[in-house]
Amino acid sequence: MRFHINKIILWFKNESAPRMLELIPNKVNVITGGSGTGKTSILSIFDYCMLSTKANIPQEAINENVAWYGIDFKINDKDFLLARKSPVGNTGSDEIYFSSDNTFPEKLAKNNDIKQVKSILEKEFGIDESLKIPFGGKYISAGSKISYRYFLLFNTLSEDTIAHTKEFFDYHLYDRDKYIEALDRIFYLALGVDDVGNVLVKEKIDGLEKDLAKIEKRKKALDKEEKLFAQQIIRLINRAQEYDLIERRLFTIEEGRERLNQLVNQFRTATYSNNMQQVDELNKRKRTIYRQIRNLERFNVEYDTYKKNLSNDYESLKPIEYLNQNFGELIPTLEVRTFLNSLEGSLRTIRDEIAKKKPISINVKAEVTTLKNRIIEIDAELATLPTSTKDYTDEAQKFIFIGELKSQLAFYEKNWELELDADNEQELAEEIETLRGVLKNNNEKRRLILSDLEGLIQNFFDSSEDALGVYKGYKVLVDVSEKSLKLRKAKELQAQNTIGSKSNYMFLHLFLFLGLHEHFISLPHSYVPQFLILDQPSQPYYENTKVNENVTDIPKDDDKIKLQSAFQLLNDFITKINTDYKTDFQIIMLEHAPERYWTEKNLNNFHLVEEFRNGNALIPERATVPVKKTTEETKNDTPKKPKGGSKKK
Repeated sequence: MRFHINKIILWFKNESAPRMLELIPNKVNVITGGSGTGKTSILSIFDYCMLSTKANIPQEAINENVAWYGIDFKINDKDFLLARKSPVGNTGSDEIYFSSDNTFPEKLAKNNDIKQVKSILEKEFGIDESLKIPFGGKYISAGSKISYRYFLLFNTLSEDTIAHTKEFFDYHLYDRDKYIEALDRIFYLALGVDDVGNVLVKEKIDGLEKDLAKIEKRKKALDKEEKLFAQQIIRLINRAQEYDLIERRLFTIEEGRERLNQLVNQFRTATYSNNMQQVDELNKRKRTIYRQIRNLERFNVEYDTYKKNLSNDYESLKPIEYLNQNFGELIPTLEVRTFLNSLEGSLRTIRDEIAKKKPISINVKAEVTTLKNRIIEIDAELATLPTSTKDYTDEAQKFIFIGELKSQLAFYEKNWELELDADNEQELAEEIETLRGVLKNNNEKRRLILSDLEGLIQNFFDSSEDALGVYKGYKVLVDVSEKSLKLRKAKELQAQNTIGSKSNYMFLHLFLFLGLHEHFISLPHSYVPQFLILDQPSQPYYENTKVNENVTDIPKDDDKIKLQSAFQLLNDFITKINTDYKTDFQIIMLEHAPERYWTEKNLNNFHLVEEFRNGNALIPERATVPVKKTTEETKNDTPKKPKGGSKKK
């Protein structure tokens, strides 16, 4: 996919003139300079403008001064400009300006949303709705749409990666774990081993295998339970016989299962329910009669007490008769006579009451006897009902047992129901096998493509093998599982575990990426843009030297020769792509090395974009001048004197 960047643009918060870095296609565009000048941040700025979720742009000196970041780029002869407001912390802004004619207004403002612009970019990358992740993982779900950003893993080598001994891709620039999974899933798609059709077939196979796995899991679970099936059936038969729910005889396992099923299906609760209702009614009647007996016995006791009290009162009033008969001997007053007459009247009343009382205790005892006889009759009736057995005293336990029996039989019936899934299982297996047959030829295609890729990489290795010292004459090996490049001796299959210095690993990274891009360009269609951003290939040679404006030379001559060999490799790659494939390619290189390192070698495909030295940096001095304040503000705050630099025009 043809792609190149025309400009990287920074708009500043103080509204000074924007910083523009103009880049050329079919060139190695070099931005060189000392440390701390912001050149390495260009990689993060590019990633941010390609709509990353998070931002890795340093806040100090850069983000604190920049209002908007933008790139002017071309995809397949179409011009675009994408600008994005500076992030707050590490969170990317959702304010973007997007133009399809690479023009922009004097003052930027949001004119589109990220989702819409991503859809446009995906279309330009050749990604449609059918291009989905064929199989899921921990961070990416199967069937989710493939993002164009996944393919950008093939376009950058940061300073942390370019000489790394283990990693060959910039996972750390993105969501690391997610992009490791993403590369696993798009690697063969990017290489051309898989096409959209194969991706869809793999997605279908993945779904079918999940369905088949569910059936297998179910079968294993039931097989485990089936081992206990016979013993469980015997236990259920024994319990049913104890409840007198089935006949007492020996059953085979299959007979027992059928008899228990018959019991569940034919069990009727009506008879048992009527019995229990009758028992409950008789017990209620018993309780009522017991209460009547207690009440009668209590009444009999109270009645005896009442009679005794009346007798006592009568005896206490008997002297009144004597007093009335001998009244003359008393003090004959009207009040005494009235009092004695009243007491005598009470005495007669009590005597009459006692005379009226019939002996009812005999009647109470007869009633109690009658009630007790009724209890005996009720107990006799209860004895005829099935309210207890040897081990179970409550008929409700039978209902509980029938419920348990039904549930356990239903579980074991799944073992027979599984036969209904057997045909479906066979159909799934056959469909999977058919689809695998469609993919079977891909194994050979994969082998051939990897062999061709290693051949392309070997050509780059052979052209620069002098820079690898003792490894001259070795063969390259693409380790697909680790997504890395290794070396092996010509007559050995086993790759070397390590290959010494970081310089060797830097070359391996260049060999791998140049080989990959030549392969991508050779494909009829590629999802990978034809450009590279390389951050400090010279890193291994400046490793122990503090690189600043005054130190530009590599201390060792042989290290300089190796770096120039790497530059020659990049220069020749541009020529090869232009000449052999008649197409474009762009490299952006962020470097410490000075311009003479490539001019001495007459590397015509190298182009110096900027040299960040002698006060020149990504953020120019004019961008750090505070915004001009109003007259009222200057009364309370004296502005700092600018260090210098050009004024706003």
